[in-house]
Amino acid sequence: MLSLFSTRSDTSGFRLNYLEVYNWGTFDDEIIRIEPKGNNSLLTGANGSGKTTFIDALLTLLVPQKKDRFYNQSSGSEKKGDRTEESYVLGAYGTILKEGASSATAQRLRNKDTYSILLASFGNEDQKTVTLFQLRWFSGNEMRRSYGIAHIPLTIENHFPKFDDKNLWKHRLEQEFNSNTQKKRVEFFDDYPTRYAKRLIAVLGMKSLKALKLFNQTVGIKVLEDLDGFIRINMLEDKKPEATYVELRNSFVTLSSAKNKIDKTQEQLNQLEPINNLAEKLKEKTSRKEKLIHSRDLAVLWFSKKGKELFDTEKENLEG
Repeated sequence: MLSLFSTRSDTSGFRLNYLEVYNWGTFDDEIIRIEPKGNNSLLTGANGSGKTTFIDALLTLLVPQKKDRFYNQSSGSEKKGDRTEESYVLGAYGTILKEGASSATAQRLRNKDTYSILLASFGNEDQKTVTLFQLRWFSGNEMRRSYGIAHIPLTIENHFPKFDDKNLWKHRLEQEFNSNTQKKRVEFFDDYPTRYAKRLIAVLGMKSLKALKLFNQTVGIKVLEDLDGFIRINMLEDKKPEATYVELRNSFVTLSSAKNKIDKTQEQLNQLEPINNLAEKLKEKTSRKEKLIHSRDLAVLWFSKKGKELFDTEKENLEG
């Protein structure tokens, strides 16, 4: 069981279940498959058997932008430019210098009527599957590419049995997996490696595109001389300190202004507090005064009434 959030280093994250290539490098006109099944694996073989070709296929699937990818690193070769996407698709395997020629001619297994398919499927402990696939072919002399991400297992034999440059293969996948569901199980990105890369890091749980660049570097790393430089270039996000400073300064000015306004308002409240207390006291005394005046007016009426009663009583006594 593999899981993106597992704390075990031997099973955490998405791990490679299988990798398939068709018409890639010297693997000609047949589907070649390796199947680690999520396990740590060692790829061995004689010189020229295709070990680097397989690694570069996986590198191509995970690092789609050519500017971030360097082929033939894992072999230890210092010739960084001797392998390209085109040479892999056409099956270049050497050069020959013909008699009388001024330059060597590349020897190739295939011509530009061919096509190439790369496919890798990953899984985690939550039984989630992510399958990456890329197709390459030529339109005239220009190489065309199509990128895709599936959330189900796919294989070249079962799902790409017949390629055509009219996108009928794509329509077949759409019909089979996306026709009766709201959430697409197979996503296509045509010739848009940037969109493919952003979606790739999202579905595999990566934090940024830096992860793809880091993968490219670690594939062929032999000696790490400058650890600080390696981390700064390949692992830390590019930041613009001036823009960050301006943003921080503006935020500080805004916060300072808000604090000053709060302090000013608080001081105003402090100065108004005695007035408020006096107003409360005045209100209390005014109320007491009104009660006393009311009591006085009642007392006048009471004494008038009592005086009349006493007068009437005394009058009756005298007349009697």
